[in-house]
Amino acid sequence: EADVKDDATGSPAKIPVNIVLRNGASRSPTKCLVAKPLGNGGGALGPRGGSQVALGKCGNEAAEWFFDEETGEITSDYFQKEGGEVCVTTGWPFLQAGAFQTPNAQEGNSVVILNEAASAANFVLKDAKGRAIMSSSIPAHSIQTVLFD
Repeated sequence: EADVKDDATGSPAKIPVNIVLRNGASRSPTKCLVAKPLGNGGGALGPRGGSQVALGKCGNEAAEWFFDEETGEITSDYFQKEGGEVCVTTGWPFLQAGAFQTPNAQEGNSVVILNEAASAANFVLKDAKGRAIMSSSIPAHSIQTVLFD
């Protein structure tokens, strides 16, 4: 097998591959893993705030992945026009939250927010009807507890 080189740099060329998923019991069309923008536009970091991996059509740019045999890494250039690499996540990248009813519900509720990222993050808390009840930010590498009625 011959090494494929990039004509401009002489370094190994990145050859796109599809990651195809097939279910032997299913007769549905073949699906591939695709890079998908986060529903919130990436949050405070914009499109570079992260990406989800989903199932989609194999024939589009979002389904092109690159496998590095030396490192074992799988990467995507799908967001290159947004400034380069983004993290691929199954949820919100680096920002986690949990909401709890206090033991005595008459005293209110609490939300604990954890920011694992190296930069601050903006967030909006919404009620069950989708109405914003609070907009704030959390510093890098920090935890906040918010109490509310």
